Amino acid sequence: MASVKLHDINKVYDNGYHALHDINLEIEDGEFMVLVGPSGCAKSTMLRMVAGLESVTDGELSIGEQVCNDLPPKDRGIAMVFQNYALYPHMTAYENMAFGLETAKKPKEEIEKRVAEAAELLEITDLLSRKPKQMSGGQRQRVALGRAMVRKPDVFLFDEPLSNLDAKLRVSMRMRISKLHQQLKAAGNPATMIYVTHDQVEAMTMGDRVCIMNKGHLMQVDTPMEVYHNPKNKFVAEFIGSPAMNMLYGKLEIHDGKLAFNIGDNVFTLPDEKQTQASVWEGRFVYLGIRPEHLELAQDEDENTVSALITAVEELGSEKFIHTEVEGHEVVCKLMNEEKVLQAGDRCTFKLNMSRCHLFDETTEFNIFYNK
Repeated sequence: MASVKLHDINKVYDNGYHALHDINLEIEDGEFMVLVGPSGCAKSTMLRMVAGLESVTDGELSIGEQVCNDLPPKDRGIAMVFQNYALYPHMTAYENMAFGLETAKKPKEEIEKRVAEAAELLEITDLLSRKPKQMSGGQRQRVALGRAMVRKPDVFLFDEPLSNLDAKLRVSMRMRISKLHQQLKAAGNPATMIYVTHDQVEAMTMGDRVCIMNKGHLMQVDTPMEVYHNPKNKFVAEFIGSPAMNMLYGKLEIHDGKLAFNIGDNVFTLPDEKQTQASVWEGRFVYLGIRPEHLELAQDEDENTVSALITAVEELGSEKFIHTEVEGHEVVCKLMNEEKVLQAGDRCTFKLNMSRCHLFDETTEFNIFYNK
């Protein structure tokens, strides 16, 4: 396997569109890196540059110790799994998986061995004689994955491979791909994998690290839990998490000798451990971010509580989401389902756990409490 390094990478198309801006990213040997972001953020463009399907306008891209800017795709030691499977319809699963090895003139015995090993690992041995039209979407995607595996590439590239599958199959396949990565590592053959998705659930459950992108820029690169609990900026905070992090816009002012976030008639006092760090922003407008699970129902209006009108209730079995409105901002509270019965039109009082809040600068949108 091999590491992948992007140093000061830029992509500018002939029409002047600047797709990628000064990308610096190092993917370690054997790491599972997920590139995630909204449509149009250039994550697939970056993957295609690693594959050699898009040229590098500026900067240096290397796989292992080799600079690959001008290296053709076939010489990069990569294998790509596409969204649409890209299987030959007239070939069996075996023939699809073996095709690349036959083209490379590998010995027949070696081809048979590699295909058999990959098929066993992916649990598709009984599908090898079938053609794509005789298989389900999930089975076709496993064959496509097997075709990449038999080549024993330095780097696996996945371009939204599960987006054509239904919800249940997506869960099954993402677990299978994660398990494959773990099995290869346990067997002493760790695979470097780069996986593109717009689905944050895939990103959070599959990646060793996630690279969050927006408009051709890297927003944050870290472990899934780190970006969830310690977002670098407002974009990351709102993009990662479902429901999204609640955002309120207000002013930091001193109340009763302590720094507090003010919105309308509501005052939320910052905890002692955040007072010093936020003091520089006294008198300035900021965004206060807090996740739905860091709100709880309160019996009475007290410190850091707010009364709000319930606009909608989403029942999800084990939990429910209470949608409310505070000073023109939607605020969602996540509750366990056995808690108090509430419905749209009711008023409720909930308390903000201010020790778990984030503050984002109005102008830069940087997280004031980001600690890396």
